[in-house]
Amino acid sequence: MKLNQLLQSIFISLILVGLFATMAQNGYGFTLIGASCVGLSLLFIAQGFWKMVEDFSHLERKDVLGISELFLLALLLLLFGMRAFYIRPPHIDLIFILICVLLIATYFFIASGIFRDARKENPAFTRNVSFFYSSVLLFLLSLGSRVISPSWSAAIGGLGALVSIPFLISVIRYRHYDNSGISTTLLEFIVAEKNKAGLLFLFFIFSGIYVGLSTFNIIPAIENADKPRIYIELINNAESGTEKPVNGKFQHETYKAVMDKFLERHASK
Repeated sequence: MKLNQLLQSIFISLILVGLFATMAQNGYGFTLIGASCVGLSLLFIAQGFWKMVEDFSHLERKDVLGISELFLLALLLLLFGMRAFYIRPPHIDLIFILICVLLIATYFFIASGIFRDARKENPAFTRNVSFFYSSVLLFLLSLGSRVISPSWSAAIGGLGALVSIPFLISVIRYRHYDNSGISTTLLEFIVAEKNKAGLLFLFFIFSGIYVGLSTFNIIPAIENADKPRIYIELINNAESGTEKPVNGKFQHETYKAVMDKFLERHASK
């Protein structure tokens, strides 16, 4: 378990280093982000299989949900890694939406189990945990809906941030709650649950902070210095839904095909 936590921390740290590198317009930043996402994906897959082997004879509903969470997050990270390398397999948008929907269902069932166990014992504690999981569900809905409607995605993400405020206030106040006879804070409880909801929550919160700061040019935007700016803009147009494919192809795919032929022709001279 300590090795898993160590590797997870290393991959997350490398992703952060890659993000800072892209802000400084260093080309290796996207490579580092993509490789770290793939590495984290493989780690979650290994954790999922290990959990299956370890608990196979007496798997419970909570264990099945935990294994499903690991495999779905592994797939999501794999897609992020492919995005960093500008690899776009067929039907990736539908796959991305499906993964987000399945993650929403998984965390809904995880949260419902927690509410069922704790709601009678400590309503205030349950209420604050509900704010946490509600914000995670809204953030996932925002992530999945970005492919369909970026404006709706931004609105849902903003709602998720608002819903998370009571939870964040309780964390900052370091308030203790009685849960099953044990005094615990919300942060301690989230960590003790041993799922990745807390990690996802941090990802969405920091992503929102970054988008806000970069929008107002307080910090630099993420850029890939190794790719032509027009190519990046065409990819963003396709992902934001402002461009529709013609004959099954987006403009950035046509641009890349022409660019690759140009580079091959000049490399052979």
